[in-house]
Amino acid sequence: MKKPRHRIWIAGTLGILLGVGFSFGREQDVDLKLAPVAGNVSCLVGRGGNIGVSAGKDGVLVVDDQFLDLAPKIEAELRKLGHGDPLFLVNTHWHGDHTGGNPHFGKTAVVIAHANARRRLARDASLGGKLSDKELPPAALPVITYEQGASIHFNGEEIRLLHLENAHTDGDTVVWFTGSKVVHMGDLFFQVGYPFIDTESGGAVQGLIAGLKAVLAQVPRDARFIAGHGESTGREGVEEYLAMLETIGERVKKGVEEGASVDDLCAAGVTEDYDARWGNFAFVPARKFVESLVTCYAKAKK
Repeated sequence: MKKPRHRIWIAGTLGILLGVGFSFGREQDVDLKLAPVAGNVSCLVGRGGNIGVSAGKDGVLVVDDQFLDLAPKIEAELRKLGHGDPLFLVNTHWHGDHTGGNPHFGKTAVVIAHANARRRLARDASLGGKLSDKELPPAALPVITYEQGASIHFNGEEIRLLHLENAHTDGDTVVWFTGSKVVHMGDLFFQVGYPFIDTESGGAVQGLIAGLKAVLAQVPRDARFIAGHGESTGREGVEEYLAMLETIGERVKKGVEEGASVDDLCAAGVTEDYDARWGNFAFVPARKFVESLVTCYAKAKK
């Protein structure tokens, strides 16, 4: 691999760390866009993680809720669907750009998440690693949690909640709308660029790769996938992402086994042939991604 040229990472809509959430601009600057995905499911894009929306005869269920300051605008957009305010809210994980609206929506909706996501939001120090940076009101915390899997029967379909162990975090939920053939991946799928793997919250690239393979093996080939950040895609989008993770992951793993440092790996260009496609998300430049992989494989060696 050739030694990569120095690159200037342009912020653009750079996400700045807010807790562990990505904040894009001010509330008044955000243009929310609600677009159908398939079946009962739509995707609401704004600032932060993409919101999945199921709207139908039973009402509204949402997956993630971005930031608290956006809650009134999100609520107004959802009401345009004509099925009232959300009755259920599923958090795909604990990060603030996916759970920031919980204090608002949790007053009227039943909030559901993996047990570890609740524990991190509740600042359970016994879990270790990163936790919520402030004490949250009771309405912000999930009231229903699960360990392995659960189902919600709503709007004429089974909505399956799948837990993938130690992937983006240790409390990730994939939401599979079985009838609509839509899968909300949360931050297990960064369609926009290299992923943020939260190693301090139990995340690991090994678990991320294994989890993506497990999801692809279960869902229909014609399923649509809502990314945590970026555009919704078909199966090919997730397969492309998985191939990138596996290829770069193997390069970094081999380098770690041989004693290479992050500087060594970056100088060797372990990401160079993928940077044009995946290296444009300013919050996770190539070096930061390599650093997270080194951490994952170094931990596995111990």
